[in-house]
Amino acid sequence: MTEGKKHAGQLVFGLDIGTRSVVGTVGYRTEERFYVVAQRMKEHATRAMLDGQIHDIHKVGGTIRQVKEELEAATGRVLTESCIAAAGRVLRTVNITIDNDYGMDKEITQEDIYALTSLGVEKAYEMFQKENDTDMRFYCVGHSVVHYYINRYPISNPEGHKARVLAADMIATFLPDDVVDGLNKAVEVAGLSVVNMTLEPIAAIQVAIPEMYRMLNIALVDVGAGTSDISITKDGSIIAFGMIPMAGDALTETIARHCLVDFATAEQIKRDAGEKEEISYMDIMFLPQTITREGVAEAVAPVIEDMA
Repeated sequence: MTEGKKHAGQLVFGLDIGTRSVVGTVGYRTEERFYVVAQRMKEHATRAMLDGQIHDIHKVGGTIRQVKEELEAATGRVLTESCIAAAGRVLRTVNITIDNDYGMDKEITQEDIYALTSLGVEKAYEMFQKENDTDMRFYCVGHSVVHYYINRYPISNPEGHKARVLAADMIATFLPDDVVDGLNKAVEVAGLSVVNMTLEPIAAIQVAIPEMYRMLNIALVDVGAGTSDISITKDGSIIAFGMIPMAGDALTETIARHCLVDFATAEQIKRDAGEKEEISYMDIMFLPQTITREGVAEAVAPVIEDMA
């Protein structure tokens, strides 16, 4: 970012490139709080994304560019770099334990912790490649430390402690390279570069479930348009996350078939069903039709059951 309006902290530009819409947020962090300076959302004009996978890079890139330009106007900054969260129809996770024996007591630094987690990601990738029975290449798009240990004793933050052996239980997550490449290229079309990428359920849980609540066994479920994400916390840590390629669009497609309408009309019927008792629409034969809220709920019930 170039200099423009002054703010208390360094501005960060985050993008949520979803199946139905693109959301951009610009803000800054001071201590433990994040302040939003500006936020914009733009829906895709066509179904350029399906199940979290980009199908039309240039159309998605064009939508990202619109969000970027609106945020530039709102903040007075030229945006050149972005952090993004990835989703995908194929998600693989690997659980791994990694340790580093220093041979003598030493004070643990941030560099030691970073080296351990980097080694863990490398080891997880090696394990994953041995089990990968497809011809797809995968990228590691996120990892989470479940527990740290010093001298085999669990500890929440090892920095500053003395230890002979530093260890960690970790989860590493992998997505196919076509998912990651598509995201990167769409961002490049918008005149941006990706400086950080994480996984959508990891990003969501950081905001929705603060550390103080992670001692509880809580599941966060994020039902989007193309994918539904889940993260689970327990004993102070994020212990698992996953993703299925089934969400709001599956409901819209069911409504489209039931009512004999195009996807955009079905999407409007779905949204209206949340606010109106009876919805009027025009079917593909240009005949006026109506459906009740209960009729919509009945039509999509089997899909909701499958998603659950």
